[in-house]
Amino acid sequence: MKSLLLFFCSFLVFPIFAQKIKTKDGVVIGERNDFILTCTKGAEKKMIQFNGFEFEAKNYCTCVCDNLIPQIYNWEMEKAMKENKIADLFLKDKNLDILMKCLDGNYKIDDDFKFQYYENPDLQKKVGIKSCMNEILDDVETRGIFTKAQAELYCECAVIKLFDKGYTYKEMLEIEDENSEIFNEIALPCLNEALNSNPEYQSANSYNTNDIVGGSYRTLIPLVDYLGQGYKLKINISGISKYFLFDTGASDLIIDRETERELLINGALKKDSYLEKTEYVMANNKKIKGQLVKVNNVTIGDYKVNNVIISVIEEGSLLCGKSFLDKFKNWEIDKINKTLILYK
Repeated sequence: MKSLLLFFCSFLVFPIFAQKIKTKDGVVIGERNDFILTCTKGAEKKMIQFNGFEFEAKNYCTCVCDNLIPQIYNWEMEKAMKENKIADLFLKDKNLDILMKCLDGNYKIDDDFKFQYYENPDLQKKVGIKSCMNEILDDVETRGIFTKAQAELYCECAVIKLFDKGYTYKEMLEIEDENSEIFNEIALPCLNEALNSNPEYQSANSYNTNDIVGGSYRTLIPLVDYLGQGYKLKINISGISKYFLFDTGASDLIIDRETERELLINGALKKDSYLEKTEYVMANNKKIKGQLVKVNNVTIGDYKVNNVIISVIEEGSLLCGKSFLDKFKNWEIDKINKTLILYK
């Protein structure tokens, strides 16, 4: 997440709309060139206070003129101007997304640029949080770890700490370095706060050092790129090897009925292996039933793990969720080498 928290737009310009253009409902409110000129001058004036930040005001204003204003109704504009709430109108989710796209490629940040509050701290925070959330939820490697609510909680925590502590852009780029101050002062505590924020989650598994056999203090498991949609990893259950989709957004280690039959045939599953049933809520809010079972001899990397609770779902996919990771003392993902690291 090196581009995480990349910009915090206190420099967003909300120009005076004396120069008119065309709104979504077809109302012609002025000349395009006049709007761009007014916006550009206003942006360049505001940018004087920023050291270490270069901004292509004309390109940004042209993009806003051509992409944002046509998405706003005339009545919305008039109401916002009358109530002096132009900023609030522009910062609605759909409008803010357009503004942020207009910024792409139109700025350059020097290493010594310092994140600090300017004249509109609330605006800076809101845009910073939105930027951070987009980065997390659009990234294949991180969107499976966070729910939207958790991403928002993490980003709110990180943005506030970033500004309060006054880090530089260069320091911010070190956020993935576990030895850096910003990782330990911002990323780690905010991640812990966000990922532990779901009181409804109860893992089916728990750490017990006696359940883990073999290997040293840690083992490395290769992650196989799954067509850009995530990663797969190899898990062997009592002699039956399968590739599971690695999804920490999923709750349990999940198998399908076919794998269940294979485990019944080789004797890994018996009558007393079956526990209670459970229920899952899918992304489309559909509820499905799962049958929990306890298995031994689950091999991953150099470890063999016993007393593992997994779930059998009719026509389900093979998923490795967070509950299985809870069987270990700790775990982490090495994104550079595409490796899952499990600690005994």
